[in-house]
Amino acid sequence: MKSADRRAQILSAAARLFEQRRFDEVLMDDIAHAASVAKGTLYSHFADKEELYFAVVFDGICQLNTRLREEAAHASDPPAQLRAIVHAIVAFFTDNRVFFRLMAAEDARSATGRSDHRRRWQRQRDDQISAISDVLEAGAKTGVFRVTHAHVQAEILRGMVRSVLMSRTDELGVEDHVDIILESFLQGVHHHHQD
Repeated sequence: MKSADRRAQILSAAARLFEQRRFDEVLMDDIAHAASVAKGTLYSHFADKEELYFAVVFDGICQLNTRLREEAAHASDPPAQLRAIVHAIVAFFTDNRVFFRLMAAEDARSATGRSDHRRRWQRQRDDQISAISDVLEAGAKTGVFRVTHAHVQAEILRGMVRSVLMSRTDELGVEDHVDIILESFLQGVHHHHQD
């Protein structure tokens, strides 16, 4: 088996364990066993559990950001692009609950933690925000969006998505969640009087 495949196998086994138990309850032995590799193999890929955990989270957000950019690129206009981005985030975290929990924890932890990890994490997070603000700015140019501060509004949208994911109920599907988020974000709560 190629080294990259083995690494992927370790990451997916580790992701499942980190989802089921707290970080300190997951042992490197358990991860080696779940991934069907020798413990030595585990350490040849990752220095310690912290590094492995970070790799799991990082792998997840990289996958998401790639998907996000691809889906936005295929959409025809800024409103469709914005929908594609929100859809990608909601669908990704609905399929990968583990990443959402890890990422929420990581966002909270990113004030601490190892600084090289934190920088890489921050870069991916910034990449997400800039993907959103690019679309908002493109929409402002064509007059479909009213943008006062693209970066702040991108943070607001990302925050709305996160809070919905944290409290999401299963009776609503992905599309429903996307509709509600976009409607709330795009319309705001301002009541427009009809002349």
